[in-house]
Amino acid sequence: MPPSTLLIGFVLYCIFILAKTIRFRQLLAIDRSILKLLPIFALHTFWGNILPFRSGDLSYIFLMKSREQVMETKSLASLMLASIIDLTLLIGLMIMTSLLLKSDLAGFSYFGLLVVPILFGLGLLSVIGSALFARKALTRLIETVKNWFQGSNFRPIQWIVEKILAVMQELLSTGLDRHFLLTWVYSIVNVVIRFGFQIYLIVEMGVKVPVINLIFALVFTNIFNLLPIQSIGNFGTIEAPFSWALIHFGTTKEVAFVTAFSLHIIILIYCLPVGLYGLISRRRTTS
Repeated sequence: MPPSTLLIGFVLYCIFILAKTIRFRQLLAIDRSILKLLPIFALHTFWGNILPFRSGDLSYIFLMKSREQVMETKSLASLMLASIIDLTLLIGLMIMTSLLLKSDLAGFSYFGLLVVPILFGLGLLSVIGSALFARKALTRLIETVKNWFQGSNFRPIQWIVEKILAVMQELLSTGLDRHFLLTWVYSIVNVVIRFGFQIYLIVEMGVKVPVINLIFALVFTNIFNLLPIQSIGNFGTIEAPFSWALIHFGTTKEVAFVTAFSLHIIILIYCLPVGLYGLISRRRTTS
């Protein structure tokens, strides 16, 4: 790819980090400047691409606590809610692309591509619905459980239960209002930008795969990587599902593996200056 393509891709990647920052500010419902939060999500994105087993998410909790004095329970609740929303959107995309690519997915288990995602999606929607429409009942349940453990003499268990219940209360604070709707709007925009810049890079590599097929491969890879199974640098856990999907669409193994590996390397290169920006911004504010 020419340098101009890589530069455009990097600009789009930075826009994705900005969109991610706006989305999480909405999730957290905090009054902070976007530019003040941007370095935190730059570092969070860097560690998320480097550390294994989704442990990079811990950097977000730590940074929000140390830099912005946001409670750990509030940060953890926003991460959980973001994951639920992302999974719901990805499952929706999986179902739509599977229906559009029915003839191309003959080698796939149609039960696994449609029935399982639909059931899982309904389960997620029921969780979201419970948080929205049964808040009073769930809040009473939390208070009851909290009272059960208040008399416990074993402090570690009592502390763990209190933290879990605090996270649940943060999740239940979400209501069916403008804030909730904006959270979904920003989440959709986030997914569009993330997939958009990756598809742009793949197309510029000269890979002859229809865009709808690429969307399916990216959705499949992202759902796979919501699980805490990543290696250091996410090597293998990105390439395996993405190239597997491309191969089933008729792409040769060589092209599929090279495309997946190249896209992964480019994103890792992009996240290095982004992470450096997050680190330098912190030092500048503390000096």
